[in-house]
Amino acid sequence: MNEKQLVEILTTYYGIEEPALELFREVGGQTYIVNGKEKYLLKVIGTAFLKTAGQSVSIMRYLDENDFPVPKIILTKNGDASFTTVIGDEEKMIVLMEFIDGDEPNLKECASEVGALVGRFHHLMANYPVDPVSHGKEFFIERYLDFLVNKKYQDLSSYEVLGERLWERVRDLPRGNCHGDLHRGNLIQNKNGQIYLVDFDTVCQAPRMFDIMVMCDMTNYFDLKQEDIDITKDVFRRFLSGYSKYRVLSQDEILSFPDWVAIRHFQLQATILEIYGIDCIDSKFIDSQLCWLNKWQAETSDF
Repeated sequence: MNEKQLVEILTTYYGIEEPALELFREVGGQTYIVNGKEKYLLKVIGTAFLKTAGQSVSIMRYLDENDFPVPKIILTKNGDASFTTVIGDEEKMIVLMEFIDGDEPNLKECASEVGALVGRFHHLMANYPVDPVSHGKEFFIERYLDFLVNKKYQDLSSYEVLGERLWERVRDLPRGNCHGDLHRGNLIQNKNGQIYLVDFDTVCQAPRMFDIMVMCDMTNYFDLKQEDIDITKDVFRRFLSGYSKYRVLSQDEILSFPDWVAIRHFQLQATILEIYGIDCIDSKFIDSQLCWLNKWQAETSDF
């Protein structure tokens, strides 16, 4: 879809006069900044992502209706939350939303505020009327083990034992509707200090501690340092002071934080391999990740 076609759609279906488009990013489709009398974010989504995009729009509207800080979906002239068209042989979804001008907040400075935001998000999503996909051991642990089998990794048993031990400790934790990719890059803080939550394509049912860990984990994925462990502990403590205003975690949930950091390495590695292919990492890298995980287990036994 070329920019001339997009401009025509924005003019005809959204009533935006003389819009100017600026390509913002190109991942799973195209995202543009729309400059006109107002500033918007325009997403062009391909067939492979239509289901998750539709879910994302639905969740954003639900949260906005409950006064939760997310970018507002801009409706078409007909009152639709998205516009679908066929270009060539592919169906495309057009989603227009408010542009939030801001930056990623410094979590070390606003951990409690972000904790309250996430706590409120989990509280609201408990009543979201549609059940998203459910993630369990297969998603978090077994996907990566399957890749290691296919790569004929020599020390597979070490990963299998570790994965089994980690999942045994978290499998019975409370589950709920989670963001699914709650890293700090999915927060935007505007010039007035308001923090917005964005990107709901990966919402899922899973233990809520997964969301909390992803947000609070301040460690380096490749190089584990004690300083980063200490920062993570402090951020997690202050995050909980805000989160507890909306939902109180059990002791088992709190104590599972180090386990979820380790599980995140299984989960994220599998996702990277799904996207970039099985040859994007080698045995040396897999060995280094195992060393990272073993060091993490040893140094956080009293987390």
